[in-house]
Amino acid sequence: MAERNARPTLPIAASLVWGALLIPGLIGAAFSVMFFDAPGSIDNPAAWANASIIVSFPCLCIVAIAGSWIIWAWKKRAPSHFSTGCAIVLAGLPLLPIVYVAIALAAEVFGALASGQPMGLHSTVIHPTRSGASSRPHK
Repeated sequence: MAERNARPTLPIAASLVWGALLIPGLIGAAFSVMFFDAPGSIDNPAAWANASIIVSFPCLCIVAIAGSWIIWAWKKRAPSHFSTGCAIVLAGLPLLPIVYVAIALAAEVFGALASGQPMGLHSTVIHPTRSGASSRPHK
């Protein structure tokens, strides 16, 4: 009986969190086409995987919000322990792309640190010419 009178805490929390992150997720999904800007990147499986992960986030936000409310309504009609676990898993689906991006960023940072390259936007080093002439390009 307590299951039928339970408040929709999980659906409300999922709606607030994933609803707030849905707009930035949609913006990121719109910019995911930039994974294919470089020549030959259309054939790169990593570009497709990364773009798919970024595009999946807003989709998973919508699924988590709608699904948590559907399971809550279903749980009110026929309470079961299985539906509680399903609701938690369903509400946490958008965490999958977030965890993937966090792991990918950490691997990139550790890889850059281990490579010995200087940190910064790029590793271009300007060397002065030996003859003492200006290193600026000629017009």
